Amino acid sequence: MKLKSKTALFLTIFLGISIGVLIKVFILDIILINGESMEPNFHAGQIALVNRLAYGLNRPFSDVLMTSWSSPKIGDVVIYMIDDIQVIKRCVAVEGDLLEYSSDSGYNLTVEGRSFPLTEEQFHRMKDFGSVPEGTVMTIGDNHDVSIDSRTYGFVSVKNILGKVICKPTDF
Repeated sequence: MKLKSKTALFLTIFLGISIGVLIKVFILDIILINGESMEPNFHAGQIALVNRLAYGLNRPFSDVLMTSWSSPKIGDVVIYMIDDIQVIKRCVAVEGDLLEYSSDSGYNLTVEGRSFPLTEEQFHRMKDFGSVPEGTVMTIGDNHDVSIDSRTYGFVSVKNILGKVICKPTDF
């Protein structure tokens, strides 16, 4: 009888761990915020809850969607990988949105009525894009002055977005 109870205990623990891993990989993830790029809304050291099924089904242990059923919308806070680093940024423009550039008093990008500062290098790299390319979004950190985002590394493929933040740290 003791052998049966040990086997049942082992199977229960194994099943619990397996379900936990499946939930973290495919459904919900808890991430630790690192850096200042999303201040004042997210601070370094806080946690956020991510819906990994918001836009599609992620390939296990990779940074690509296997199948997609939705796309990010303006205002969504999304998670994706850049240079093997998971980042959190806000979607400010989606496929087809018009991009307007100005160099009159400093360099600026205007998207959907919101203006974002650009460096001279960012301005020259981006100025030929009149709209957000197909299958991509533009993401920018809420703390525009310190954020390294689409203004620096370009548009983000929708296929590389791993999830949507569904719960701010203050909501826990």
